[in-house]
Amino acid sequence: MVAIKLENVSKIFARRPLKRKYTTLRETLLHYFDWLKNRERVRYVNALKDINLTIERGESVGIIGMNGSGKSTLLKLLAGIYKPDSGKVYVKGRVASLIGLGIGFHPGFTGRENIFINGIILGLSKREIKRKFDDIVKFAELEDYIDEPVRIYSDGMFMRLGFSIATNVDPDILLTDDILAVGDEYFQHRCAEKIADFRKLA
Repeated sequence: MVAIKLENVSKIFARRPLKRKYTTLRETLLHYFDWLKNRERVRYVNALKDINLTIERGESVGIIGMNGSGKSTLLKLLAGIYKPDSGKVYVKGRVASLIGLGIGFHPGFTGRENIFINGIILGLSKREIKRKFDDIVKFAELEDYIDEPVRIYSDGMFMRLGFSIATNVDPDILLTDDILAVGDEYFQHRCAEKIADFRKLA
């Protein structure tokens, strides 16, 4: 059974000059007239071009490439964060993603509140989230911080909570980038074991 299928998928980004702060009226006016002259000269970058990919249920796939080669863009398309500019993306099942630290978390809310928000976004009922809540907190080892706002969390704490949510909501598809490199060696080992268990159930 096909879990993911991409057909001739492309994603294009506009690359505009970086904005600068100008301290004098002369600099501001020069910049304005330069902008009027060159405003149509926006460069476009093909982050992904005519990608075709089929992944069957139960398969584990790694995407390898240099920085800027489109790996994260592809994952964000599969997660529904981006939409393709052309082509079609088919994803069958519940998708849990770990793409970038803090994505999907509200910094002003507590860890507890963010668990419920993420669970609801992933399609779980409040009852289901309550049933899984203790397992999520225990795996993340955040018992002492779960009622603190996540803005005080370290990168490692963010990663632990995000990974624990993603793997405890019974996803059909799990997407991760190099976020796991943030954790310590002990937690990375636990993550590897969890992913191995996840694969056995596929």
